[in-house]
Amino acid sequence: MNYKLISFVFLSFIMLNYSFAQKKVGLVLSGGGAKGFAHIGVLKALEENNIPIDYITGTSMGAIIGGLYASGYSPKEIEELILSEDSKRWATGIIEQQYIYYFKKEPANAEMVNFNIQFKDKEAKAQLPTNLIATHQLDFAAMQLFAKAISTACYKFDSLFIPFRCIATDIYKNQAVVLKSGDLGKAIRASMTFPFYFKPIEIDSVLLFDGGMKNNFPQDVMIESFNPDYIIGSKTTSNSLKPDPDDIFVQLENMLMSKIDFDLPQNGILVESKFEDISLLDFDKTEFIIQIGYDNTLKLIDSIQALIQIKSDTIVLSKKREEFKNKSKDLIFRDIFIKGLDNNEKKFVINSIYRKDTIFNIFDFKREYFKLLADGTISSIIPEARYNSKTSFYDLFLSIKEKSSFNAGIGANISSNAINQGFVSLESNQLGLFSRIFNLNISFGRLYSSLQLKARADFATKIPIGVSAYYTINRWNYYTSNSEPAFEDVRNPYLIKNENNIKVNFFTPIKTTGLFRISAAYGDVKDEYYQIMHFLKSDTADITNFSYFNFQVAFERNTLNYKQYPTQGVFQNISINYLFGNESFIPGSTSITDAIIKQKHNWYNIRFTHDKYLKFGKRISFGYYLEAAYSNMDFFSNYTSTILNANDFQPTPQSKTLFINSYRSHSFLAVGIKPIIFLTNDIHLRAEIYGMVPYQKILFDESNKAYYDISLNNPTVLANAAIVYQTILGPASLSINYYDKLDKKFYFVFNFGYILFNKKGND
Repeated sequence: MNYKLISFVFLSFIMLNYSFAQKKVGLVLSGGGAKGFAHIGVLKALEENNIPIDYITGTSMGAIIGGLYASGYSPKEIEELILSEDSKRWATGIIEQQYIYYFKKEPANAEMVNFNIQFKDKEAKAQLPTNLIATHQLDFAAMQLFAKAISTACYKFDSLFIPFRCIATDIYKNQAVVLKSGDLGKAIRASMTFPFYFKPIEIDSVLLFDGGMKNNFPQDVMIESFNPDYIIGSKTTSNSLKPDPDDIFVQLENMLMSKIDFDLPQNGILVESKFEDISLLDFDKTEFIIQIGYDNTLKLIDSIQALIQIKSDTIVLSKKREEFKNKSKDLIFRDIFIKGLDNNEKKFVINSIYRKDTIFNIFDFKREYFKLLADGTISSIIPEARYNSKTSFYDLFLSIKEKSSFNAGIGANISSNAINQGFVSLESNQLGLFSRIFNLNISFGRLYSSLQLKARADFATKIPIGVSAYYTINRWNYYTSNSEPAFEDVRNPYLIKNENNIKVNFFTPIKTTGLFRISAAYGDVKDEYYQIMHFLKSDTADITNFSYFNFQVAFERNTLNYKQYPTQGVFQNISINYLFGNESFIPGSTSITDAIIKQKHNWYNIRFTHDKYLKFGKRISFGYYLEAAYSNMDFFSNYTSTILNANDFQPTPQSKTLFINSYRSHSFLAVGIKPIIFLTNDIHLRAEIYGMVPYQKILFDESNKAYYDISLNNPTVLANAAIVYQTILGPASLSINYYDKLDKKFYFVFNFGYILFNKKGND
């Protein structure tokens, strides 16, 4: 037997295997927005076919997918994460209902756009918003997803489960930045900060944007950093097209994005996934995009295996992945360090999160994180978790930016009917041992005008307490109960309601989504009206003045996703009011009586509202509505003044613009159903049908005095059907409305914006 030949063959086999074992494979992942989800399919196909991945470089969406894989997430786990509701919230900035801190939520107003006001050289300059989508969800997710892995790697990207690099763009120097150490979550957050869509982030005092602007396919970084033997590239984007004089978006793309060479060297192979009908932000087609990446990789798998003649062991890979994950420590925090605030402001933030010498986990912090962001004085919070081996807990670092001391808001309602309205607000914010907000808002329009001054202070005590004070002037100017599509009406108004009030509120949160409030108000109402339908311009109106005190106890809960035309969540309110005051009636030229009447009134009022929406799949939602009111209010001097002060039922936006006697009563019960069909995420069809039964309907006799109809045979109906588009600025709706009235019953209305009013003192 030739032992020398056998030994030579054996050693050659060992050397060959050793040679293959030493060869490394690098994976390069391009940017591409939503198209970059194809990288998940690429990873799935490579792992299933035992193709090893030793290094990863990625940009933008490639940085997210690559960073997750490098942190020990399997392709299946990445796919489940990206298909989850959490992923959609990162892309849209929408906060989960259970984290909406209603205690900090201001009453809904007609604001559409808010911007900061900066003072420089004694001049005030408006600072327009820098991003379309709020990044609070994304900033938190960047910490939650990557903090454990990077702490295990001692904050070196080379020590992750897979060595990793990602690319960002230094916007000041206008050059690419390779990120290879430090906080992994912040690095990936910087790499995928698409200009104008997400807010840029600072790392080491450098403002960073999306890496795709300068290097959208970092094969050069792969070669320079790791120099692998083989390179697999996953491309989901292309260089910008030649700009067209009439296409502003392509022009901007050419200005922002550098041209990239996607050709790999001879030791590389490129998996290209092309998408003709999918945009950068088309996140609704994720499953389809992942499948395309998977299919495209399988088409090339023979070529990949021919190039890379080494195999990974699936069992060994899974074991190593689990070992890496098991090294990481759970996200349990003890100490907080804050940057960007003074000492008093830091105390407010720390007291809002936890008490001294207590520990808290990531879920505890998430709740408090969104509570802090709900405060009107804080603009952004960038969280970072760093493991402290001395304490065996994570230290929580918060980079907090206050809102500008002054900001302004504008809004409008543009309508086909005569209910057009404008809105402006000015606000001053201050954060210290307690947060303070001062606000002025003005509404102006033919139907409704208002001025409101507000001050609010919140205290981060063990049980949070808020105090607010309002001074409000409201004016409603109803021309007729008809609302024709016109901007001119030569008739006199048949009802003008002027109301001034001063109101003080003390309130405290009930869990996250509710609050308990105690209020006291003084108000003065002046109603000018005609008690007949036909009158001359020379006629003078009847006047009822009513000055009152109102004391209220209320509980509210609100998780609705929109302040007008909601489709998810719940609103609950139960309030108990006690009012007393003096009425003074002054007759006009058309009044039945010439006598001035003065009366005292006092009553209590109990009101309950429950508005809830249930989601059935992706396309259907169903809302149901309950409202009840009970009052022992007595009659005012005449029927009209009695109706004016009675409880009103106005469940739809357009119904709030009409004064209809049928929907006013001292006591009533109302129910409604609201089926909703989603055409897209932002466009839906909705129908609303309500039935209302007044208890002891208020009628009038021949002298226009009020009396009760004790029968219960007076049900009334209100209905609405609309197509609604929830734009970034506000809702656009086209609706047909039905009201139970003697004259006109149907109203066809287009609205863009909000139909919202400041509260009255007796609300």
